[in-house]
Amino acid sequence: MDDISENTVTVTGSLTRDEYDEAVKAAGLFRRGRVVVVLGTVLLAASGVSLSAHGGTLHAVPLCIAAVYALLGLVVLPRLLAARGFRRGRCAEEKRTTVDEAGVTVTRGGETTRVAWDEIRWYHETPRLHVFVGRSGGRTCLLVMPKRLFAGPAESERFGVIAHAQAGDGH
Repeated sequence: MDDISENTVTVTGSLTRDEYDEAVKAAGLFRRGRVVVVLGTVLLAASGVSLSAHGGTLHAVPLCIAAVYALLGLVVLPRLLAARGFRRGRCAEEKRTTVDEAGVTVTRGGETTRVAWDEIRWYHETPRLHVFVGRSGGRTCLLVMPKRLFAGPAESERFGVIAHAQAGDGH
């Protein structure tokens, strides 16, 4: 960690793929999509079952389609989207992140991105990360600060108190 003053925290470093995956899971970015996939799977599976007075009949094709749909929608697609987000966000590159009274500033090379506190909708802390979710420029943004970038647990805890006070927990 480079600097921690009364109301400003600055860290420099990069994010690993495991940390990004943990942040996506903590942020619940695919939660609505999972509900849609589960409902679609139930409807597809229901179309593969015929009930009659003499018992029920299972039709293999709709049931197999439902199983493939569930596998793709609940396992494969979220992993592909997370990998794409990691690459598009250039998360593996080193960045300098500053958190102050105005919001969060991320600087990578000559490019600077600023997200004000009123654009940040949600803050969550995991055992390894500080995660912010917000909207900037009409797009959902995920800001992740690994705790390993801080000088020690005390600084990370202090940052968590500042972040929670500014962003809240989304409720």
